[in-house]
Amino acid sequence: MRKELWTGVALDRSAPLWYPIGQVVISVYEAARPPARTRSADVPVAETLPIARRETVVDAIAHALIQYIAANGLRAGDRLPSERRLVEMVGVSRLPLREALCLLKGLGIVEVRHGKGIFVKQLDLASLFGMLSPLLRIQADVELEDIFQARLHLEASIAQLAAAAWTAENLRALEQAVAGMRRSVRNRSVYIRHDMDFHMELARSTGNPIFRVFMASITDLLQQLQHLYRDKVEYRHRAVAEHETILAALRDRDGSAAARAMQQHMHNAMTRL
Repeated sequence: MRKELWTGVALDRSAPLWYPIGQVVISVYEAARPPARTRSADVPVAETLPIARRETVVDAIAHALIQYIAANGLRAGDRLPSERRLVEMVGVSRLPLREALCLLKGLGIVEVRHGKGIFVKQLDLASLFGMLSPLLRIQADVELEDIFQARLHLEASIAQLAAAAWTAENLRALEQAVAGMRRSVRNRSVYIRHDMDFHMELARSTGNPIFRVFMASITDLLQQLQHLYRDKVEYRHRAVAEHETILAALRDRDGSAAARAMQQHMHNAMTRL
């Protein structure tokens, strides 16, 4: 039995399949909450928390569609119900449904094949995480210190995993990146490119694509914020030495030493900001 779209909850076919348009937002946020009079009686007014801004109808429909895909175990290439059927299932007009589908298309979750239907799309992690850095810049007050604090923990783990997993090709790329940093300490833009190449190749060396796409987002953020660096040639020389220490631990396949060297590098980088 396939599960129907109804506030993201699986129901049998004897239950209602849709809510009228005016109840779409309420169904997403209010169905599991007790009546307002019960809430206000139980919780002192001074201690209540502000309620988050409610979704638009389009956002609510998009979330319902995602829940439908997950609940039915749909995979890349599987077809969703027709647009007409989705209109009936969600209880909305075609316009907000199409806007929700456009939203999901932009996120790379579905694709619309004209004359064939709506299909679940193969998830492109690189594209998905590529949206992370601009979203962070727009929606969050991201500072350089925040990025380096996250890197301190993330990249220490990456270095430890990479020490056990690197291939000869990975090692050559890491060595070339450090050599490029050493040659270009007086050319800031070229130096930064080689620096980013090292950290991206280190993430690639783990064999885990999640680390790679996270690092791509972080390096993109760093490039956007590089004008905030307190940069000196002296700092670059120190950073080259720190990368050489990391590289030496990697060559020895000493994961603990690689993690410690990366942590020290990130601590030093934070003091140089």
